[in-house]
Amino acid sequence: MTKKLSDNRIYWLDYAKVIGVFLMIYGHGSLCGDLCNYVYSFHMPMFFFISGIFYKPLPLYDTIKRNWRGLLIPYFLLNFLCFLPQLLALFWHGTLTIDKVFYSWGAVLLGLGYNSKGFIPISTPCWFIYALFIAKVLMAMFLQKNRKNIVLLIVISLLTTIVLQYMEIDLLIPLDSVLLAIPFICIGYLCKAKILMLVQRKDLLIDIITLLFLLLWLILVPINGRVDMNTCNVGASLSLFYIIATIATFVFFRICYRLYDFSKKVKFVMGGVNIVSKSTLLYVAFNLTAISYTKSIIAHMFHLSIENVGIGFLIAVVVFFEHIPICMFVIKNCPVLIGKRK
Repeated sequence: MTKKLSDNRIYWLDYAKVIGVFLMIYGHGSLCGDLCNYVYSFHMPMFFFISGIFYKPLPLYDTIKRNWRGLLIPYFLLNFLCFLPQLLALFWHGTLTIDKVFYSWGAVLLGLGYNSKGFIPISTPCWFIYALFIAKVLMAMFLQKNRKNIVLLIVISLLTTIVLQYMEIDLLIPLDSVLLAIPFICIGYLCKAKILMLVQRKDLLIDIITLLFLLLWLILVPINGRVDMNTCNVGASLSLFYIIATIATFVFFRICYRLYDFSKKVKFVMGGVNIVSKSTLLYVAFNLTAISYTKSIIAHMFHLSIENVGIGFLIAVVVFFEHIPICMFVIKNCPVLIGKRK
């Protein structure tokens, strides 16, 4: 039985979003040290799995219209808000040029999440928003005539990814990252009922499987090495990349389900989780800037080594909670930034 309340919301998946948001923060700004490989091994794939679970097939036009409002408008507005401080700094120091504006917004139009060929993204994590839009459009294109075409989409995505990896081709736009993500989204969509059923089963066998998956994840990550969906780095093996991401996502889904089951009666916890879950796009856009300023303030005020993993964890916690007031303000007064209407 799917864990839902009266509004049909799958609440433990909100917990998964919250954990994913925190891990995104912890994985950025060199905060997590040697733990980075573990964080990066699944935190972005988990978001794509969740997107697949929530995916609703619509005609192509309706998909573009809905996700233009829900993803692309926030994408451009959030980049604009992130650009304002940079613009003021450039103007203040007398280094503002047309070229810098062109290459910054050129990166935004391309959806780049890293510096390349002179293009410098304004908010690099926003590649995820752009990529998710492309992924949903691709799925609509394949599913509008026959839903069985989703298997064909998975095969095409995997084969194209293998070719791009082998030939070391960088597409600039995040289409290569999208192709890497498509199997996660499609599996989330195709296997939604099975995933929810397994995660929510209350028996010892599933707990044992979860523990085995956890141990397997801890063993396999050092073997595969560092991965990064933004730059399409899959580590030593593409197959290991998918296996590790899938089993780790299941483990954390199970953990989130247990957390929800334990804390669902605590109203302030549920309220906080709801705020963060609704505001994922804000965390994506602003977290690097918040990390930068927070690291500088902590290093200056407390003379602490920000390279320490423990200090990095505390910085991630501070940055996580710094966003809460902003999220509350946006939800109430400017929901367009998170793809909603008043």
